[in-house]
Amino acid sequence: MCGIFAVVNDKTNYAAQTVLAGLKKLEYRGYDSWGIVIKPLKSDTLRVKKHAGKIGQAKTSLPQGTIALGHTRWATHGGVTDENAHPHLDCQKQLAVIHNGIVENYLEFKEELIKKGHKFSSETDTEVIAHLIEEKIKNKPTTHAVFETFKALSGSNAIAVLDTKLEAIIACRNGSPIVVGIDKKNHQYFLGSDVPAFFKYTNCVYFLNDGESVVINKHGIKLFDLKTEKEKRLITQTLDWKLEDAEKGGFSHFLLKEIHEQKETIAKTAGLNGKEIKKVVKMIKDGNKIVLIGCGTASYCALAGKYFFSRAGVESQVYQANEFLPFSHFCDKQTVLIAISQSGETADTLIAAQTAKKNGAKVVAVVNARGSTLERLVDVVLPVDTGPEIAVVSTKAFTAQLATLYLLTMSVANKNSPGQKKINQLSKVLTQWLDVQLINQLINIVKSLIDEEHVYVIGKNLNYPAASEFALKIKETSYLHAEAFAAGELKHGVITLIQKNTPCFVLASNDETKNEVLSSAAELKARGGRIIGVAPFTSPEFDELIKTPDLGDLTIFGNIIVGQLLGYYLGIGRGADPDKPRNLAKSVTVK
Repeated sequence: MCGIFAVVNDKTNYAAQTVLAGLKKLEYRGYDSWGIVIKPLKSDTLRVKKHAGKIGQAKTSLPQGTIALGHTRWATHGGVTDENAHPHLDCQKQLAVIHNGIVENYLEFKEELIKKGHKFSSETDTEVIAHLIEEKIKNKPTTHAVFETFKALSGSNAIAVLDTKLEAIIACRNGSPIVVGIDKKNHQYFLGSDVPAFFKYTNCVYFLNDGESVVINKHGIKLFDLKTEKEKRLITQTLDWKLEDAEKGGFSHFLLKEIHEQKETIAKTAGLNGKEIKKVVKMIKDGNKIVLIGCGTASYCALAGKYFFSRAGVESQVYQANEFLPFSHFCDKQTVLIAISQSGETADTLIAAQTAKKNGAKVVAVVNARGSTLERLVDVVLPVDTGPEIAVVSTKAFTAQLATLYLLTMSVANKNSPGQKKINQLSKVLTQWLDVQLINQLINIVKSLIDEEHVYVIGKNLNYPAASEFALKIKETSYLHAEAFAAGELKHGVITLIQKNTPCFVLASNDETKNEVLSSAAELKARGGRIIGVAPFTSPEFDELIKTPDLGDLTIFGNIIVGQLLGYYLGIGRGADPDKPRNLAKSVTVK
């Protein structure tokens, strides 16, 4: 979840400033605290600057140097303090360590190290790593000391170590992402948790696999297998992203930019994955049972997929990935497990996918971030290719994944061409609908909700997972309590929460459940609720209507986008940071 960034052989000689700029690109991965370490020019004494708090407006006065390492933290072990911020040093201040993950066995190491005289200055599990390496380099080269230390750590981890004597950075991966960037023209080398940190310099990358390490110095990069500690051939790839994909492009926040980008990203899915979808369709038509998994937003995408599959005449099961293991023994050689993840690094989703694969299931990934662990684990990948999603909360990746599942189920029903046409039509309609008039209406509604404590969202059929995602976006971006319910559940206890003027969003479509949803809206209205319809039609039950495009099953896309926009503007109005909500990180790489 934390962000790692480093530069080696920085041609400006201001490596700390380069790292600071890169860390700001990774703040979505963690923003409790930040820190940078540099080996100054003509000095072997490491210099460190680290502070609790967000990095957004930070500056650094660290001295000139060509090699530096930095970190943005999402706290796990130890409070949010300057002392607990990374990097952490060994006793001799010759090694600096930053870390993404959790060292599950750190306490047993810490007790032994204290007995040997090592002094600790933080509450973190990470500091143990620096002292373990320090202990091992008494008898072996630094590189192998790092390898051995890393292999002794339990849990999902990635580390980067700056050694002042070698003037090198050594990084190792097991479960948490690391990617290297190679600027061949300027002979500069980069290390990051994600590509946007260095994308302005190069699109030539290598994504480390689990059990791999890189050693980076001014002469280049060497790749190693951690198990054998032998060097491997480094085969890079070139990303076809555009630099503007990782920039705000005139929008005030990445979240707003990414919401508006859906006008293009949804349509893009219609032209992707033709061969891959045919492979998955064959798996399904061979009689395999379908299981969909995801966490958070991805779990609501999975739930919507269950409805799509039902419409295609195929039964499926849905689990939150973090609750999958008790049911994993039902996955076997006759199972197709579809794992949905924006980052492809979500720990619970990876564990679920690995378990299903071990049981013989065929695993399919619907993923946005390229080069991810999930992508390399599965049998078939359905990439949605929306480009970098920088805001912590997912918007364009979610709708692209939803569109991909829709196209898959339409192909299962032998309606691939009509499905593609409907997705393309959806994109055109959204472009016309998402205009200034709509935004002004939403802003006016937001003004009336700023001081509310609770809002409720109901839906039925496909609008039930849509309502869940709608409510999540409001919670994530504005910290306003929003709760979603299946419309039919109201009378089973939920309706006790409704009082006079309680805001209630009612998501609906022109489908077979329309009258039932309106009946539920009437129940809310009779208890004094303020009924805000999100639908392609008017109704006497609605006190207000946010009109969305009438697109059959695809009506839910507009309904969901309303929730994204309301969440964004509520976040602005309530003083939150829509791009970086408190306590959240983009990629949850720990269990």
